[in-house]
Amino acid sequence: MKTYLHLLIILVSLPIFNSCSNDDDSPTCTENEIASIEINNDLKQFQVYGWGIDLDNDGTGHTLGLWLMTGVLQPQQDTYAITIKLPYKQTGRNIIEEFIYFRVQNGTSSEIDVVARGTFESNVTVNTNSCFSATFSGSVILNGNEITIENGIVEHIYDDPFD
Repeated sequence: MKTYLHLLIILVSLPIFNSCSNDDDSPTCTENEIASIEINNDLKQFQVYGWGIDLDNDGTGHTLGLWLMTGVLQPQQDTYAITIKLPYKQTGRNIIEEFIYFRVQNGTSSEIDVVARGTFESNVTVNTNSCFSATFSGSVILNGNEITIENGIVEHIYDDPFD
């Protein structure tokens, strides 16, 4: 009878111990949409206009791509576009693999990967199938001009969660 009582106590206590897991401690999605970057001391507000997940070339994982833009892509417009690529579902410091800076001004376009050609620091705090959150900064020389990126922040909730 004592054995059955011990088994009953163990079985009843398992759900209690399991409910105390640290899964609840993971960062959650923000309720606010933010995509802003200070470029050469000028604060720009961006829109996240696209995202996607690609299979890595070596087949070992997936890459998340986010596309940000401000302005209108016409030759005489003042336009900025940013492409961010990083491992899907990974978080941490300096895990952004590509940060493509694209600029159209006075009918001329220029483009550079700040991670590959300059200095870049980032902190990705949320990277799930329903939202993304990161901060970043960096600098690069493009066509002889220094481009400084400061106080960059992206907090985005996907319209439709994906896997």
